[in-house]
Amino acid sequence: MRIELDIVPMGNIDEDTIEVLKQRLKERNFLVRVYAKIELPKTSLNVYRKQYNADVITDTLRNLKGTIIAITDADLYTDKLSYTFSTVEYDGPALISTYRLNPEYYQEKPNFNLLIERLVKEVIYSTGRIKGLDDCQHPRCLMHKITCAKDIDFKEMDFCKECKINNTLKGVDL
Repeated sequence: MRIELDIVPMGNIDEDTIEVLKQRLKERNFLVRVYAKIELPKTSLNVYRKQYNADVITDTLRNLKGTIIAITDADLYTDKLSYTFSTVEYDGPALISTYRLNPEYYQEKPNFNLLIERLVKEVIYSTGRIKGLDDCQHPRCLMHKITCAKDIDFKEMDFCKECKINNTLKGVDL
């Protein structure tokens, strides 16, 4: 059974990024729909931090129907974290930022393919969390919770053997 995803572009996210993400997810047998781009809520901007509060954005996403994964290029934080790559809730929605996924953030040369690979891994991880999968202790597994971009790079584009079994038992086919 194919997993349906509803991608919601937010803010100034590049259309090419969304289109390539959509294609890469379709290659993994996802059924992907893309919403029209929506603006970030003005109340989510913290002008002193020059970041957006992910919790405020997530609140606005709860009104949307489907398996919602919003993608933005804004720098995100939460009330508990000074920055975050993504936030996700069981049964959705999820919010992912490319801001710190982008190699240029770390003063590295532009690498669109690396950005897309990191984004695909985060989308699949977030989809797993929406569907009720737990974080994994194996650092190479897609369901391993990350703390930095290099953690994402270390992950493989697949689940570990234990997670594959757990996914099957839970009826989640990612």
